This record gives sequence, C-alpha cells and structure tokens, in this order.
Amino acid sequence: MTGTTHLARLRTRMLAAAYSNADFWTQRTAFLTDQAVAALARRDPTAAEALAASLMHPDPLHDTQVLGAAVEAGIDTSTWEERREKIRTYARDAYELSSKSDPETEATRIWASLYDNYPQIAEALAVFLREMPATWREDLFTTGPHSPAARRTASELPGPETAPYDPLDWEDCPACAEAQDQCRYHRGVFAGMEYQRDLITTALTDHAAIDQLQRRHAELEAKAAQSAAADASTPTTQ
Repeated sequence: MTGTTHLARLRTRMLAAAYSNADFWTQRTAFLTDQAVAALARRDPTAAEALAASLMHPDPLHDTQVLGAAVEAGIDTSTWEERREKIRTYARDAYELSSKSDPETEATRIWASLYDNYPQIAEALAVFLREMPATWREDLFTTGPHSPAARRTASELPGPETAPYDPLDWEDCPACAEAQDQCRYHRGVFAGMEYQRDLITTALTDHAAIDQLQRRHAELEAKAAQSAAADASTPTTQ
C-alpha cells in the first residue's frame, strides 16, 4: 500500500474490522471511528490525515491528555476517578487467571460487589450465613453417593457478576464493568441481535427461504382479502 494515505489505510482497517470482527464492541467502535474520521476529512482533510497518522502509530496515552480534552469540551470529570478505581477493583487480569477460577478470589469479588451495590441484601446474607449450624460444611459439601454436592459439577467459568446491569447504556453498565466483558443481560441481548441478523440474512439470501416467505405472504394477503370480502357482504344490523 505504498503511497496510500494514512486516512485511507485507517478507514480500510476500521471498516474491515466493523464488517469482519465477531465482537459487538469492536464492530461498533471501529465503525464509529471511521465515520468520525470521514466527517472530519470532509471539513479539514489535513487534520483528518494527521489524526489518522496518530491512530495508526499510537503513543502512550496520559491522564493529562484525556482530562485536558474533557475540560476543553466542558465535560464534568468529577466522578471519573471513582469510576476508574471501581473498574480496576473488579478487573481480573486474564493472564493471571488459571484455567479454573479461584473460588476464594471469586467469593471476595462477589461479596465486595454485593456489599457495594446491594448493602441490605449483603447484610441479610451475612446474618443468614452466621445463623447456619456448625455442621454446615458436612451438611452441604460432604460428597457422598446421595448428597446434593455429589451431583454437581464445578464450573470452570468465573462466578456471575452481581452489580446491576444498565439496559440502556452498554458502555457504562456496572455489570459489564465488573465482568470485564459483556454481562449476562447484554450477552443475551447480543445473542438475540445475532440471531435476528442471521434470520434477516437468510431471508435475503436463501432462495428456499425467500420462496417460502413469498408463499406465506401470498397466503396471508389472500386470507385478509377473504375476510374483507366476507365483512363487506355481511349485512349491517340496524
């Protein structure tokens, strides 16, 4: 791609990622980045080329740069530090996690999140655990041929997030921040969107599906026409 501008290379990379990547967040970010750079290029091609060059060859980002840009834009950053610390508290470095999640680490994380987001439930849980009989370990976790614990298989996945999910804000969802991934709610929404996209793709590209849809559409139209004709022929009762 010798002689190609930074802007052209960046847009090629962003649009290819938006089309090909399997991750919803990556697709969305890549497409919006492309659209923002394209809008800038229409107004100031030189500035767009400089921005594309900086994106293609990124330097380490410092807090002062981000906060300075926020102040210039008139954005209130008073809650950002707390938000960042909370995300860092929830963060679990994938390189340090074993193939099976550590139960003690997950228990600590879940308790901290429960206490932070639902203190009344955390208090009730603490009371419940304190009132358990001294034989709780033998009663619940001794594995025998007929014990409930013997019939369970340990999951290798981390424990569930307990922070509340935000159905309207994907980027600032507390549950997603705790999971460092899509939370259970947004994972389900994304799966539904993928299923819907597959259905639409099939309806537009599969000839057998297209024929079936057209037949079904014709049947519904004929049924509607028959109903309308029957209603028209029925005398109105005075």
